[in-house]
Amino acid sequence: MSSEAGYVFRRYERVSPYEFLAQVLSEKYDVSSDAISPEATLTELGLDSLTDVELLFAVEVEFGIEVPEERATFQTLAEAAALVDELVQAKGA
Repeated sequence: MSSEAGYVFRRYERVSPYEFLAQVLSEKYDVSSDAISPEATLTELGLDSLTDVELLFAVEVEFGIEVPEERATFQTLAEAAALVDELVQAKGA
């Protein structure tokens, strides 16, 4: 798996942080794809604090980053994706 400009190559596809989050929410947590949007909050999607931690762990593994606890305060999926993108960019610098 290699990364380039905030994207990860999974299964020969280019996946952005937002796309990865949406995919995990849909596939692992059975969140309806209609409910998933950049403005959606994790609470609105039915996730609890344990699920939030599991989702962050999946992101860390997929993108090869570490999300500092003090930075894991995002509210929306767009904010989460922006944070992941920022951390991926910083890692590559």
